[in-house]
Amino acid sequence: MPQSRLNPAPDDYRSKARFVVKLGIALHECGATSQRVERHLINVTRQLGFHGSFLISPTTFTCAFWQHDELNQFIHVERVQPADHNLGLLWEIDRLMERITRGELHLDAAIDELHRLRSAPSNYSATLHGIAWTLIGASFAALLSSNTWDILVAALLSGLIFLLARRNASHARWGPVLPLLAPFFSGILASFIARAGIPINIPFVILSSIVIFIPGLALTVAMTEISSRDLISGTSRLVDAVMQLLKLFFGSISGMAVAAAIATHLPFLPTQGLDLPPLPDLKTWPAVVGLSLGIGVAFNIPTHKLAIGLISAIIAFSIAGWGASTFGMFAGIFLGALAVGLYANLFSRITSCPSSIPMMQGIVLLVPGSRTYMILSEWVSGNAILPGTTSGHQALMTFLCLLAGLIISNALLPTRKTL
Repeated sequence: MPQSRLNPAPDDYRSKARFVVKLGIALHECGATSQRVERHLINVTRQLGFHGSFLISPTTFTCAFWQHDELNQFIHVERVQPADHNLGLLWEIDRLMERITRGELHLDAAIDELHRLRSAPSNYSATLHGIAWTLIGASFAALLSSNTWDILVAALLSGLIFLLARRNASHARWGPVLPLLAPFFSGILASFIARAGIPINIPFVILSSIVIFIPGLALTVAMTEISSRDLISGTSRLVDAVMQLLKLFFGSISGMAVAAAIATHLPFLPTQGLDLPPLPDLKTWPAVVGLSLGIGVAFNIPTHKLAIGLISAIIAFSIAGWGASTFGMFAGIFLGALAVGLYANLFSRITSCPSSIPMMQGIVLLVPGSRTYMILSEWVSGNAILPGTTSGHQALMTFLCLLAGLIISNALLPTRKTL
């Protein structure tokens, strides 16, 4: 990035530092990992002609800037909140940095543009987001169950939970309550539906309806950061993910308990005549496609990038399935993560796109967050949500194989971009 194109004078680095701070906060709001944000900001400060040091975690943003004397620093500390994934914003920020690098935009204008991007609406309407949530719940249920009623009820509850989440989105105090309220609401409705004679697996339907809240990706990112010795960010992210799981589980069992107490006074209808034929095995690939597209909308991936992420999901599922049948489950997860990482990094090198965008839809299919929830349920209740639920050490091994695949893919084919 040539310094002559950046407008501010060389000795006036505070305006540059102000831009770097705004950029870092925006990247945090995208859900980018702390490692990626720190590396990217270090590169940006170096290109702008001064020095920077950064310490970022899910809840804190700390940075120090200096020109010549490392002890004469300009320090900025800010309290932030853990952010969801907004890959649409990440894409726009990456395009903004490309414009600055080419000299098409001065820093003052870039700060205004960054503010506009942060306040811009989603790439998708509320209706499409509701359809995406419904599709995610139904597709997840279809991947693991052939019971048609499980899939239909999971889709219904997922749509209702979206309405609940959207209604509470404008109330800040209800944000931390939603991971409790959504499974509680789902638990009551699923229990009443089963009481009405619909043959469903209640805990599995609840899990399918709240799977969008399961922090499987956060657990994976946390373990990646810890393995890279980014202990502050990794540990805090891990604790946050575990607490999210506990809130979801507490909400679901509370909902089922309340429904059971109420339902003792209601008649139980027989299930005769309500059975539907099971879905054929061909449902698997439509479920993979539906889950991938739903995740793409939920993560605000640009419309023209959804097909790229869909290819990533197909690669992940097919390679993991082939590897599991040939070498075993753990090898399948490793090979699937390796293939997705290589695909995302290769695409990033060819198109100059952040590798996070093509990678996300594939990796989400591999992360064992739902398995962790099932294990937690089995430990507490003594009953498995689905037959053959993996044990705790198997879930841990799955995480490790996933991390190994991603780490090796980055070593074999590193991306040219830090995002």
